[in-house]
Amino acid sequence: MKHKVSVIVPIYNVEKYLRKCVDSLLSQTLKEIEIVLVDDGSPDASGEIADEYQKKYSNVKTIHRENGGLGPARNTGIENATGEYVAFLDSDDWVESDMYEKLYLVASKENADIVVSGHCDFANDKAMVKKQHPLSGNVYDTPNSIKNVRKNLFGHSPKDQEVEAFPMSVCMSLYNKNLLDKYRLRFEKILSEDTIFNLNAYDVANKIAFTEYTDYCYRKEEQESITKSLSPNKQTEFKEFLITLKAIASKEDLECQIRAKRMAIDYCRLYVGLVDDANLGIKEKRKYIKKFIEDEGLIQCWKGYPTNTLPFQQKFFHKMLECKCYTILLLLSRIRKIIKNMTRKKLFIIL
Repeated sequence: MKHKVSVIVPIYNVEKYLRKCVDSLLSQTLKEIEIVLVDDGSPDASGEIADEYQKKYSNVKTIHRENGGLGPARNTGIENATGEYVAFLDSDDWVESDMYEKLYLVASKENADIVVSGHCDFANDKAMVKKQHPLSGNVYDTPNSIKNVRKNLFGHSPKDQEVEAFPMSVCMSLYNKNLLDKYRLRFEKILSEDTIFNLNAYDVANKIAFTEYTDYCYRKEEQESITKSLSPNKQTEFKEFLITLKAIASKEDLECQIRAKRMAIDYCRLYVGLVDDANLGIKEKRKYIKKFIEDEGLIQCWKGYPTNTLPFQQKFFHKMLECKCYTILLLLSRIRKIIKNMTRKKLFIIL
């Protein structure tokens, strides 16, 4: 049986969630589906669970590899996928039963290289909010229209105020396998590898369709605990990503370069937040932020951003960044967090 969609699931230390993830794929209404489980050297029982599924189901393929990170694990999956289209699913998330049938129907009808959907945030297995993609219902099939969509992947434009970030994740999309192979589209071993992958994929796609579906179930609390923690190499990871983004933007027009600078400012704010959350004394926190902000390579990533159109809070943050006011930056992060938590509590009350 020829597979219409190959779903690649990188696995690492997810024995608690893996069965729900894989079971959601086995219950898909699209029957011509291939499930590629890539065990990235997981030290828990995840690999054994994946093997159980392979023995029981003919459309499940399990691959074991030494630990190398999310991007390389996905690349292993791409190399072993046989489907007409490729999808990616994080192993602590799951999907509704008709997700891939609906996306494949759009892909076939539109003859699209990429099909994109929205998602639904979950916390403690309770649906929080459905988020349609901001471009849902649109199809882009000209070089200029796709180029304008791709600009969003570099970050917000100066005229954007307090708006949600453009979705960067690859997990809500289908990608034509021939496109991935023809242009050797693979993931880099880098922070925010999804953004870089999509920048490269959108650059060569002939047609991209955005759907109104929200069938990808995102386990928000787990992802936040992973991505929002301060590790010893976090500064290096941020720097590598922002320099890579800057290099790609340098080949584009001025708008893309400006957007990339704003992305760098956003990452500075994120890093300050990580430091603020860390179990460190104020002197240690200041030391971390000083080292990060005074890195010349990073300074070049955000230097020269036109701040005149920024909201006051962001404009003030940028000014404190330029003036290297580390304590004030920490205070701004704390205030921002308090406001965000108050908003989140109101949302839960409404739900």
